[in-house]
Amino acid sequence: MKFTCLALFFCSVTACPALAQKLAIDTVFIKSYAQKIIIQGYFSTNNIELVTAGKTYLPNYPLNVGLGLAVKNTVINATFDYGLLPLKSNTYGKTKLTDFQIHNYGRHFMLDLFLQKYKGFYNSDINNHQIVNYPNLSVSQIGAEGSYIFNGNKFSGKAAYEQSEKQLQSAGSFILGGGVYLFKIGLDSLMVIHASTPIRTFQIGVNLGYGYSWVINNYWMLSGIAKIGANTENEPQMAGTGKFRIYPTAFAKGSATYQKPNWSVSFLMLINNKSVYAYQNEFKVTVVNFQLAYVRHLNSIFKRKKRV
Repeated sequence: MKFTCLALFFCSVTACPALAQKLAIDTVFIKSYAQKIIIQGYFSTNNIELVTAGKTYLPNYPLNVGLGLAVKNTVINATFDYGLLPLKSNTYGKTKLTDFQIHNYGRHFMLDLFLQKYKGFYNSDINNHQIVNYPNLSVSQIGAEGSYIFNGNKFSGKAAYEQSEKQLQSAGSFILGGGVYLFKIGLDSLMVIHASTPIRTFQIGVNLGYGYSWVINNYWMLSGIAKIGANTENEPQMAGTGKFRIYPTAFAKGSATYQKPNWSVSFLMLINNKSVYAYQNEFKVTVVNFQLAYVRHLNSIFKRKKRV
């Protein structure tokens, strides 16, 4: 199967001490790794789902493999991955996609950026046991999601989602956030709802939630963040009235981590749910990411040979 993909890309910047004020942490709850270098390898899947008129449309998304490198107190902190192969056969159609994401975890502020373009979806009809392909169905979103962590000196997003710190004791925090999103949905002629004009809409909203890390013992930790809120959009003229509409939103992250003094293994999840209204129907757009990662902490990539 011919396949075109620029898959998930994580990138975050850690400011140098000379350029940014170092925020204090409660060392009873959070500990920095002594090593200077972080090397990461992982497998992941990332996709966008569309639900409208009682049907769920899915892309034939790939399994990604990635590598990352971070150096403490420098601007070197980036991870890149590439889609190896679609997870399903040609029966489920071909999906062309670009999926670019940035996830930055600061002491009190977390930032998630999305630039995603998917074209080519399928729908499984359970009653007739048929798979219908929609090669011209496309979903694109450009968005930014910010989260302020009130108790960031005790609850570490870095420990939960990038394993660059260690959470010593269980801790949680209320979270205040918001987001801005630009959506474009091109409908396929085979859909129940279809039109030649793509749906375009801009949304902005606020949300509130809570994050918690449960330190089970010296090795295991479970973490989660859940936010609910509302976005508002200027309803497109094609939807009818051209008035403002308000939609509920949901955003969640979770992780399960097994950690040792110089390495860790973690399973991460992200779900981002938004809605768009057009042609007298609601279109639910959901981003779903999963990642299994191995993180190694080192003082040097190249070990010096001992002289005899």
